[in-house]
Amino acid sequence: FENNLEAQLFIDDATQPKAGMIAYKNRIVFGGDPNQNRFNTDLLQYFAETTFSPRKERAFLATFTSETWIPTLKEIFQKYEIFLGTRSYFKTTSHPQDMPTLPDGFSLHHVTPEFLASDIGGLETLKEEIHSERTSLEDFFENGFGLCPVYENQIAGWCLSEYNTGDRCEIGIATLEPHQRKGIATTLTKTFLIEAEQRGYHHIGWKCWERNEASVATARKAGFSLVQQEQAMVAIFK
Repeated sequence: FENNLEAQLFIDDATQPKAGMIAYKNRIVFGGDPNQNRFNTDLLQYFAETTFSPRKERAFLATFTSETWIPTLKEIFQKYEIFLGTRSYFKTTSHPQDMPTLPDGFSLHHVTPEFLASDIGGLETLKEEIHSERTSLEDFFENGFGLCPVYENQIAGWCLSEYNTGDRCEIGIATLEPHQRKGIATTLTKTFLIEAEQRGYHHIGWKCWERNEASVATARKAGFSLVQQEQAMVAIFK
């Protein structure tokens, strides 16, 4: 909404729109009146016939400005497997004063072109994660930043900035097996917050499913506070 991202916009009427959809990769936002029948029929056809080959599975994360959209979305995604749940949004404006340290044997690296060109194992998975949020690697290097822990020349996870806007950004984080439940995510998050502050980002967001207890716990340990919850839907095309 702040001219930092190219996305598709669908509306029911070009001059007096009452309903619309914004789509970026596999993230979709629905807004306005959910009872515009012709528009909804067009969306049903778009998702059922136009977007994907039935031989390839893909999932959407659909959010909406009102829960009155839920019955309509169930119709639009009638050929999909649907999961409805609660998304929690956490936020922090505080940043650790002392640099935390990873457990013995781990090294921490900035995600740079040189790092992605190295011989460290697992980098293709990291690149896929970057592409899931960004238009290209170049877009990430120009507008984002990230940290990656490495153990025995294999990546152990990542912590990447997302949706960088002004002095705000969000966190995309993962710890890979078998390195989970070792406190790495919390240490990585706190280090990320220090890096963000140095880069001029003072408002950091964290969004996850309410049922993701590990992610919720990590956010709270790193100093994040819950500020909002909303219903969201995952639709898996098969």
